[in-house]
Amino acid sequence: MINTYNETHLHRTLKEIYAGKHEGAQKEAPCGHFIADILLSDGGIIEIQTGTLASLAPKIAYFLAEKRKIRVVHPLAVEKYVETTDESGKILRRKKSPKKLNLISVFRELTKLYPYLLDRNFTLEIVETKIIEERIDYGSTEKADNSRRRHKKTWNKTDKRLDELGKATVLHGKTAWKKLIPTALLKKDREFTAPEFHRELLELYPKAKRQESSVMLWVYVKMGFFERTGKKKGNAFLYSPL
Repeated sequence: MINTYNETHLHRTLKEIYAGKHEGAQKEAPCGHFIADILLSDGGIIEIQTGTLASLAPKIAYFLAEKRKIRVVHPLAVEKYVETTDESGKILRRKKSPKKLNLISVFRELTKLYPYLLDRNFTLEIVETKIIEERIDYGSTEKADNSRRRHKKTWNKTDKRLDELGKATVLHGKTAWKKLIPTALLKKDREFTAPEFHRELLELYPKAKRQESSVMLWVYVKMGFFERTGKKKGNAFLYSPL
């Protein structure tokens, strides 16, 4: 039996939802050198990745080399609440996290996956979610297992719980990936700098951060949508669509 004790509620629930969409799907199925979250009856794979996407690179490469279709489902916490209880389970406090994620935030997770993003057998599904991060406050740093933390805390994270599913963005093939780019940046002979890329991006994603847009541009260059021309505008490099 596969050990699933370390699964979060978020991962476990999404696995149940996606497996339930496919008749004959097997969960936690051995598949070559790896364990597939969901193995479909046609040999396709669904991976639920609640952590960093980069860690999936070896698994994705293996399944694609096996000529299997693989869909990676990645929950994006667009809204998160932190729920803290004491050891008996009594809720001490519940607050909304100030951290804001958007579709562009995912690109920092894709810097090691770009070789696979346009593979005909690869699909990335980003699902907006509302999650609850569960914590237990022990009342003392001695009881909390936080030896690796620089600043000692009295609480530990214990789980992530799915509260609500929202919009899903399915990325498969060039057309789908192009839809994330402002059309003005795809015009023939258009040249732009990274700051100009960010300003255009804000029209579609008002909360996109400058650093996030720079990573997004880097990924799209690696995917072959843009190239760095070798010219500069001031101190900034110029890019153009291919």
